[in-house]
Amino acid sequence: MHRAFMRFATILKSHWFRSVSVLSIIFVLLNGCASTGMDKDDKNFKAADTNLQLGIGYMRQGRYEDALEKLQKAVEAKRDYADVHSALALVYERLLEYDKAGHHYREAIDLAPHDGGNYNNYGVFLCRQGEYKKADKYFAKAIETPRYKTPERAMENAGACAKQIPDLEKAEQYLRSALSINPKLPLALSEMADVMYQKENYMSTRAYLQRFGEVSKYTPKSLWLGIQTERKLGDDKAEARYAKLLQTQYPDSLEFKRWLEETP
Repeated sequence: MHRAFMRFATILKSHWFRSVSVLSIIFVLLNGCASTGMDKDDKNFKAADTNLQLGIGYMRQGRYEDALEKLQKAVEAKRDYADVHSALALVYERLLEYDKAGHHYREAIDLAPHDGGNYNNYGVFLCRQGEYKKADKYFAKAIETPRYKTPERAMENAGACAKQIPDLEKAEQYLRSALSINPKLPLALSEMADVMYQKENYMSTRAYLQRFGEVSKYTPKSLWLGIQTERKLGDDKAEARYAKLLQTQYPDSLEFKRWLEETP
């Protein structure tokens, strides 16, 4: 995409993305293919792109109404600019206007069908709406798109979504595929840890949590999972280390309050 979002959908409040640092993924902008073929010297494109960048800036600040105003101007200037529809979809989702969000996710796909990122983003949106089977189809399309440079992103999102069905076997398959491409994906590692715990494979849970801690800061959710895992394995010292991290880093978290309630 041209200065557009790769995983913009992941910034929304969803419990299967809480393990990822929101600040680190709010807007990952890069040069890409969505605007390929457009005349960048065209005055309409320039006007649309200027308003798109302004809209992105407002979104970074959490000023969604201001972002919406700029993005609406952008789409009026250049209706076939896929990146603008991607941005509008995100804003409308943040504003809880899901019908409009869905419309613009689909518009982005229609305008840039060779951009796997658009399929991935729409899949995440559908999964948050509870449309798991439909979401899976779009993740599959993202993965199969030849020009999509990061199919592992769609794989980890597909795995996290499958876990919610719950379909642990499919989730594990997707997540292992993602990690085979990039073994340092924080979301995939944390989701695999959770899958292994649900399958009562506690040694594997421990291993995936340790790998997660090597590439990302522990979250309240991951620390609580660590406490539960070490409790199952009977390692009091390891459990205490996770509990200490939870206490020092997240004293106001629901997980720490729960730990206090369960600790004699």
